[in-house]
Amino acid sequence: MPNAMPSRNLRRGIAISLMRAARAANRSRVVRVALRGRSVRRFPLVNKIYHAVFRAGVTGEHASDVTAAYRGLSLTGPAWDRTVMPSVAGGYYEKFEVSIFERLAAATGGMILDVGANIGVYACAGAAHLPPHGRLTAFEPVPENLGYLRRNIEANDLAGRVTVEPMAVGAEEGELTLHLSGEQSGKHSASAANAGTAPDAPGGTVTVPMTSIDAYLAGRDERPDIIKIDVEGYEGFVLRGAAATLAGLPTLLFEVHPELQANCGCPAGELLDQVYAHYPWVFVVDELNDRLLPHSRAELDAPGAIGLYRSNLVAIGRKDHLAAVARWHDVRP
Repeated sequence: MPNAMPSRNLRRGIAISLMRAARAANRSRVVRVALRGRSVRRFPLVNKIYHAVFRAGVTGEHASDVTAAYRGLSLTGPAWDRTVMPSVAGGYYEKFEVSIFERLAAATGGMILDVGANIGVYACAGAAHLPPHGRLTAFEPVPENLGYLRRNIEANDLAGRVTVEPMAVGAEEGELTLHLSGEQSGKHSASAANAGTAPDAPGGTVTVPMTSIDAYLAGRDERPDIIKIDVEGYEGFVLRGAAATLAGLPTLLFEVHPELQANCGCPAGELLDQVYAHYPWVFVVDELNDRLLPHSRAELDAPGAIGLYRSNLVAIGRKDHLAAVARWHDVRP
């Protein structure tokens, strides 16, 4: 069937073009004003159409997983995912944030911790940019995600740089019950409200082993240079369990989403207080303009300081890391 491959590639190209156009429209000023800073994807019908285009054009209706080229990597994830895998396939998954992570990874001389590694987008991108002696440890507790994480590390020949730890990270050692999302692979959470639902959602819960960063590092000579945290509202608990580690000022990349954090029982204000107690430079990631915006603690309490395209933060305590991302900010030490 000589025309099968061109036809498949054409469908994929059209689907990705439509997904990119939808993303651009969602980020436009007109839409942002009309929706008062919220995403158009909050409407179930929009979500359904977006995912239908992805399934029909990129994965095929009956595929269980999808493999996509992303920033020089080959990444595979679940076809049912309505957010992470479509944006990976489209090449725009957290594009600016991953650029920051890659730049910091290239500047580090030692260890990176990826807490909530999911299928391994950040783990693989960061490890691919590490110097030869650098190492990355990826923590991921959800069994399905773990399978894809390990598969992607192997597929990109990164096993020599990445250690996978199949566990959650929190304030202390023990266990954690996670609520599984049927919407996206990155939405599993310690809070049922954060996990969301979908008509075809597998749902349910899984109880997983949990460590803390301080407990995990106890007795080790190495200390992390960078810690990336993406745990759907559980970020404050991760930092509670990293008090000793934070004294070494590893650069932090993390999300602030007040509703998610409140649902998990550790308010965003407490999370920010923990960060500002240690770090001299804290930036809000401005996704729309590819900028790192310095903010004081008080400024982050102002309306609009944190929102749809300004929900990720970078906290830096080292001058070499501040210099590594200098192209995106105007701060001088």
